[in-house]
This record gives sequence, structure tokens and C-alpha cells, in this order.
Amino acid sequence: MQIKALLVATAAVTMSALAAHADTVDPAQAIAQKFSESTIEKPAPPQRLFTKPGSDYEADMLERARAEALERQQREAQQTTATLAATPVVVVAPAPPALSPPAQLPPPPTKLAALPPKPVAEPPEVRPEAPRPVTAAATVLLVLDPEGGGLGIKPDPIICIDNRCWLSNGITSPAREMPRNQAVALTGTDDMTADSCSGKSGCVYRNVTVDPSARIDVIEVGEGGGASAGAYTLAADRSCRKDGDSLACDNGLATQNFRIWVVPEITAEAAGASSLENAVAEGLPDTDLTSANDR
Repeated sequence: MQIKALLVATAAVTMSALAAHADTVDPAQAIAQKFSESTIEKPAPPQRLFTKPGSDYEADMLERARAEALERQQREAQQTTATLAATPVVVVAPAPPALSPPAQLPPPPTKLAALPPKPVAEPPEVRPEAPRPVTAAATVLLVLDPEGGGLGIKPDPIICIDNRCWLSNGITSPAREMPRNQAVALTGTDDMTADSCSGKSGCVYRNVTVDPSARIDVIEVGEGGGASAGAYTLAADRSCRKDGDSLACDNGLATQNFRIWVVPEITAEAAGASSLENAVAEGLPDTDLTSANDR
């Protein structure tokens, strides 16, 4: 508005100048006229009246605000997702446990002077035991000494080992075995076997069971009345062997009443009946016969 008034004043001055060329104008009058025109009040422009919006307008604006807020939240969520996808995942490994300081080892023991070795006792000498003879079958050759005392007038000997006794049954047949209490009570052996030793000074007892720890007892029955001619511990003599047509044994037993060879049965069978008979007939000769002094 002031600009417009200024323009009007300028135009008036111009017109006054033009009129001054035609007519002479008082300068003081011209200035007074300018200010009077500029102070003339002009009517104010009409004011525009605004009406209050209705409920439909408010609802529409509220809906738009909600839509804009939802859209903004979606954009922010998409930006967050993209940021997380682009961000590299850094896996932080757990820190290793702190190592404890190594335990201090004790100082090495002081080396002591070596002690002199203890004397080692020598083990006692172990002598190998001689093989113990076992119970075996044997042939017992018996020859009575005619000059020995204590024998009956008519010889009828039997042999006993512990509680068993044997009666001669010839040079080829097994001897007859009987309990000791029955055998020593016999009045004779004539009727007991087919080839007894009754009246003979030399007898053969085949297949007798010999126990090396037992004692062989020579007993006179009949007229001898069951008297013992001596009991001695004897085992089968493994030195017995056939020597040509004869039989030889190195470990026979010789007493003042009789002589005995205990020949393993297998050796007696190998030697044969004739060798057994010859050995008895010769009186069981052997330079290595053992003289027994103790019963």
C-alpha cells in the first residue's frame, strides 16, 4: 500500500514538473500536496472468513495420518532388515581359560652313597630224588639154605607181603593168592595147588604183586608150624636180564636161611621157564648178591 502511494506521489511530482514548464509552481505547495495525498486513508480490503471444517474432514485427516505413520514404520522396518542383512556376523570365541602357573617340582633327592650289596645266600643244593619204585608184578625165585637153622624137617615155604600170601603153583602158572591169616594156618600146600613147593628147597612164585615199600616174609607151613624165616623190604630188581640160556640179577637178597631174586614179570616171561628153572637149580648164583644182616 505504501508502495502504491509512493508511485502516486511520484506520478504527481512528474505531472507537477510538467505543469511547471507550462506554469510556474511553488515548491512548497508541491510538497504539501504530496504529503496530503499520501495520508489519505484508503478503505481496507475485505477480510476472508474461514468456516470450521466438518467431522468428515477430521476423519479423513486422521485416516491419512495413520496411513502415513504405518507407511513410515514399514519403511523403517525394511531399512532395519536391510541393515542387519548387510552387517557381517562376527562370532566372538570365548576366551580360553586362564592357565594356572606350573606347579613347582620338589628338588631332586640328594644322591646317597651306594650301599654295599647284601650277601646272597646260596640256595641249598637240591639233589634229584631217585625214582621211587612202583607196585609191579614180579616172579619171586626162592632157594632155601639147607644148612640154615629154624626150618622145618620137610620144607613147605610160602611168601607173604603184608596181609597177603602166595603159594607156589609151578614154574609156568601164576601163584595162588590167599589172605595171610588163612595161609599161615595151613598144614601143607600139597592139596592147595597143582605144583606146590611142598618138600622142595627151591620154588618159583609167578605173577606176585610186589609193593616196594612192603616187606617180603618167608614162612614155613606144615611141619614148620607157620614160623617166619625172615621178612625184608625188596622191590623188583631192574638189573635182572637174560644172559644166554641163564638169568642173572645183580641185586638179589641172601640171608642165612634163604636167597631171593625178585624178577620183573616182563623179564621173567622174556627169559622163559627153562632159564627160571636153571637159576633155581643153580641156587641163584651171583657174586653181587647182597648179604642182609637186619630183618
